[in-house]
Amino acid sequence: MKKAIVLPILTGLILGIIAACATTGGADYAEQAARGVDVFAGKTWNAPVHNNMYDRWEFNTDGTFHFWHVHHSEPLDRGVYRYELNDGIITIAKEGEDVHSHYRYVFGGNTVVLTPFLQNMVPQNTGSGTSHQMGALPETAVVFTEAK
Repeated sequence: MKKAIVLPILTGLILGIIAACATTGGADYAEQAARGVDVFAGKTWNAPVHNNMYDRWEFNTDGTFHFWHVHHSEPLDRGVYRYELNDGIITIAKEGEDVHSHYRYVFGGNTVVLTPFLQNMVPQNTGSGTSHQMGALPETAVVFTEAK
């Protein structure tokens, strides 16, 4: 009788752990993105801290994200942006504006590298640096880390 109860419980726990691992991101983000899943939705991503400041993008499930510039632990509101994902490209536009920015995104574990494109969708030559002007959309490649 014990085996009949323990086996379904153990099986359920194992399946729950596998499902949780498959949906929490990490190295699985790239695979999910390749299947067309919006892996940004519901996640918060932080740019590297530089001189006690960093940028934070808080993605919603409605195709928007809130851009915060955090300076000495004080979040400054940079507004709400719309985004669309298509074949490894994220297209971003500030709410109420028609100007679009395009970035290639590549996941690696709990990080995502955003590399900007020129207007003709040719990758921007970013050199070896991954810094950007704080409080502004990136003009060079930036490595964002998922916030927990």
